Amino acid sequence: ARSSRDFSIARGAMTAELPTASSSSKGLSYKQLDRRIRAALQLQPECLRIVPEAEFDGQQPRGDWLELFRSSAPYVAMFRGSIMVFHVPGHLLSQELSGQLEGLMADISLCILLGVRPVIVVSLEDQVSSRLEAEGYGPAYSEEGRIRLNGDGLQILKQEAGQAFAEIEGVFGRLRRGALPGALSLPPRSDDFQGSFSVFASAHLVAASRLRAKGSELLGRVKAVDAAQIQRRLRDADVVCLTSLAMASSGEVLFVPSELVATEVAKTLGAAKLIFFTRGERIVDERRKQVVPTMQVSDARALVEYAKQEGSGFQEPYSVQVLGYLEQLLEALAGGTRRGHLISASKGALLQELYTTDGSGTLVSKDLYDGIRLAHSRDVAGILELIEPLVARGKLRRRSGKEVELTCKSREMFVWQRDQATIACATLQSFSDDPGKAELGCYVVSPSCRGRGHGAVLLSYMERVALVQGVKTLFLLTTQTMQWFVERGFQEGSLADLPPSKRDTYDASRSSKIY
Repeated sequence: ARSSRDFSIARGAMTAELPTASSSSKGLSYKQLDRRIRAALQLQPECLRIVPEAEFDGQQPRGDWLELFRSSAPYVAMFRGSIMVFHVPGHLLSQELSGQLEGLMADISLCILLGVRPVIVVSLEDQVSSRLEAEGYGPAYSEEGRIRLNGDGLQILKQEAGQAFAEIEGVFGRLRRGALPGALSLPPRSDDFQGSFSVFASAHLVAASRLRAKGSELLGRVKAVDAAQIQRRLRDADVVCLTSLAMASSGEVLFVPSELVATEVAKTLGAAKLIFFTRGERIVDERRKQVVPTMQVSDARALVEYAKQEGSGFQEPYSVQVLGYLEQLLEALAGGTRRGHLISASKGALLQELYTTDGSGTLVSKDLYDGIRLAHSRDVAGILELIEPLVARGKLRRRSGKEVELTCKSREMFVWQRDQATIACATLQSFSDDPGKAELGCYVVSPSCRGRGHGAVLLSYMERVALVQGVKTLFLLTTQTMQWFVERGFQEGSLADLPPSKRDTYDASRSSKIY
């Protein structure tokens, strides 16, 4: 059985109660009930806050190392061969934070060994603005918040870009030599070892056009990204490194804010992930006093819009920066990037976010649940067609059309439809003699969709619905797929864990395991 406090994807979600079929939902239409479910799944922007690192107690993954190692296996397989764009804040290149930079690069290098193809975009804003002011070029930023960069500052820009490239290459070099205490020692590059790599850095990978901005002659916007060159380098096991430097068609060097570079590169490459590293800030839901682990695009957009209102409480510089990252993630997702992340740059946070169910930061994604809804009587034929192959192989209990229809009418059956075809289904059955428990059943994903994350998305949705219904423990009976559910937090239970009415109807001849 799986307790609601262990729902990894659904944690920190909602406090609203969903009416059950036995109460006020009887008078609601399917559309009204679906609307209530959707509303309950949404975050409330007025309850969210961006918390600086000093106010955050930290969040450690649960379980011993063996459990965590086993549970990471699906993520390793999922991300192998994926392109990820990492935006590294410039403050990490300072001498005082060199250890934090080395820890972050060690984490990225481990991702590389696990099959990730990385593009690293290093911010130059902090270094360039500090030097402009220190060398007497006046205020580094205009009233509009844009960096002031004219011809006199070009040399500073080039120097800082070269320093950033050298620093990243130096860290990876020390990792290859095993010269960093406590860090992973990387093997030297060789033709017969695909896990080795070198760093490729060039300003010519990003083409820019001049942005007409008062007081900043060298400010540009991304015009094009050399995707073919980047992908070729990634296939050759190189780490591609970019900065705010970009080349205009005239051959002059322009400055493009690194966040925009990272976003455009992620969009052009169709990256699996765009990751912004913060200074330790997290988005926290004040209702539950915990990090918001996942945000749908609609929730993220609502937070950005709410933060723009006067008196919203998001005026601190660190909040403005994190919200800026959030806006870039929204643009990247709209342009084809699959996922976005806001993660602390502290050592281990990246690995925890990518390879554990608990995560460490905030994942931003498109509407994962698009197409999942309560089933209607008209869905019966599609459900029967979907489950029949598993029934024929003895993996699923046979259900008649009338039984499925009654389950739909009692609002316990959910379907996932794409292009008018049923690609997945599941039931969520509550029990009047034990209202804190619910059974997850008839859990089926079409063979054409398996191995692509649909099962995990459907489970997340069912967990969220269970939470809004006030369910404390979710259980299931299975004969074949125990390991898949164990990897997602379920634990083996016993007959005594079932509600009395379920115990009375338990079919011992099927030898179903209880989780």
